[in-house]
Amino acid sequence: MAAGPLVTVTSMPRILVVDDTPALLDVIRQCLESEGYRVRTCLESRNAVRMAHEEPPDVIMLDVVMPEVSGWEVLAELRADPAFRRTPVIVCTAYVAEAMGRLSELKGPDQHLGLLPKPFELEELIEVTGSVCSATLST
Repeated sequence: MAAGPLVTVTSMPRILVVDDTPALLDVIRQCLESEGYRVRTCLESRNAVRMAHEEPPDVIMLDVVMPEVSGWEVLAELRADPAFRRTPVIVCTAYVAEAMGRLSELKGPDQHLGLLPKPFELEELIEVTGSVCSATLST
């Protein structure tokens, strides 16, 4: 009996999207799922770390201006946990200058951080997500 073709199965990255705007979460989820990503959404930032532990994502997309717990606080909690110290994070914000300053402080050789300025076009969302995922897979 002849051997069949060798098939390599690669799964698309799992992405946890954290944002306090339900309509935006829906748009991001639909867009990324149409690109083949597996997406979970989190509307309340206080639940983000718990959700990350329940089903560890390959990438986290994180709004930084949210009620109760800011995205920066969520990021600090994630980075304090060895399980998520190297998980890539895409920061989403309209406050680009502030975010760039904070990200430059956080960036290190093992830190995979991306920035998606709000508002953004869907093409930008796909491009930034693909770039961060590609950088992650190549390390």
